[in-house]
Amino acid sequence: MWDSQGGVMKDDGENYPLNPNTVYAIELNATVNIPEWKRDIRIMLEEAGFFGEKGFRYVNGRQSELLLIPRVNEHLGN
Repeated sequence: MWDSQGGVMKDDGENYPLNPNTVYAIELNATVNIPEWKRDIRIMLEEAGFFGEKGFRYVNGRQSELLLIPRVNEHLGN
């Protein structure tokens, strides 16, 4: 179900309801082709979201920037 853009249907064809006072996994992904690598690369993100009486909110706030991991270049001495 990681790429169900049309929704997730029950056996009877109905959509599953959003249940109040429930935490859901908000799963996002984007794919881009990198010609130099000769392949598609997918970046995925998962956030926890709470659906309650006042609507939806992210549990720990929404990620608003990329967390980059620097490359270690041991052959350069770093």
